[in-house]
Amino acid sequence: MNPAPVVIGVDVGGTKIAVGAVTRTGEMVQAGRYPMDRSTQQTSLTSIQVALDDFLSSWPHAAPLALGFGVVGRTDPAAGIWVRSMNIPISESVDMTARFGAPYGLRAAVDNDVHAATLAELHWGAGREARDFVYLNVGTGTATGIVTNGALVRGAGNHAGEFGHTFTGVAPDVPCPCGRCGCLEPVASGGGLIERARELLPAYPDSPLHVAEQQGQLNAHAIFAQADQGDPLATRLADDMVNALGIALANLINLLDPQAIVVGGGVWADGWLLPRVQRIVQATALAGALSDLESIAPSSLDPDHVGLLGAAILAWEVVAERE
Repeated sequence: MNPAPVVIGVDVGGTKIAVGAVTRTGEMVQAGRYPMDRSTQQTSLTSIQVALDDFLSSWPHAAPLALGFGVVGRTDPAAGIWVRSMNIPISESVDMTARFGAPYGLRAAVDNDVHAATLAELHWGAGREARDFVYLNVGTGTATGIVTNGALVRGAGNHAGEFGHTFTGVAPDVPCPCGRCGCLEPVASGGGLIERARELLPAYPDSPLHVAEQQGQLNAHAIFAQADQGDPLATRLADDMVNALGIALANLINLLDPQAIVVGGGVWADGWLLPRVQRIVQATALAGALSDLESIAPSSLDPDHVGLLGAAILAWEVVAERE
């Protein structure tokens, strides 16, 4: 029996690249994880090419039908172009079909990683029960995908969802790579939390986070654990993150009146953050919007694969255009 046709999804992150073969119904047939060298644009693109070449060299069945890429940064999905990125140094636009699809005779689709993950939720996760929901990703960065009436909101230039660059008034002097101060992301993301901890460590010489940094284990989960132990630096960082996320999410709920909030990204993984943010939301969001909100909960999809599944949906959309 011949296996079902597949497309290849590629989830491009700052530290890893996930590649997988996915059927039209969302079944992950085969997947692999590869390292990312984001030193330069060239090393980043080479890392993606090596991952794709390795995966396809081991694919034993009929050729895939298309490629889909979920990437960090700005994209032009209609043109299939990765425009630029701050977290991965993409300063010159990349035509994804010409760069990655052409060697295999395949078309390639692209969108930013959070939009892609939101599409996975829409097709195979929260979208099965909710037509109005927000996918909130807190990982290396912070961003949202917004679904209204069963459709992903992209905005005029595919910029919709840049939740990490909203202002909450928490830690308003913290600079953001975008050039402003007071953005949510530097205070309430995994990458921002680590960067801020490193900047503040000299002012807290007795903090156990010095040991975590020396051991290469300075991350959100270490900071949360030390906050529970009463460490002043960790408490400051964790409290700012909880307050900023709670306020920002309450604002978003008031604005959009969603049926559900789906949280994804590694910072939620150990369960420490979510109940604390929920308490602030319950205390500050408008009663009407809260009455319509059925849940704030983790995705039902495998967190390691949600971005990859979303990238595969982009590829399936390319296939559908030809049918």
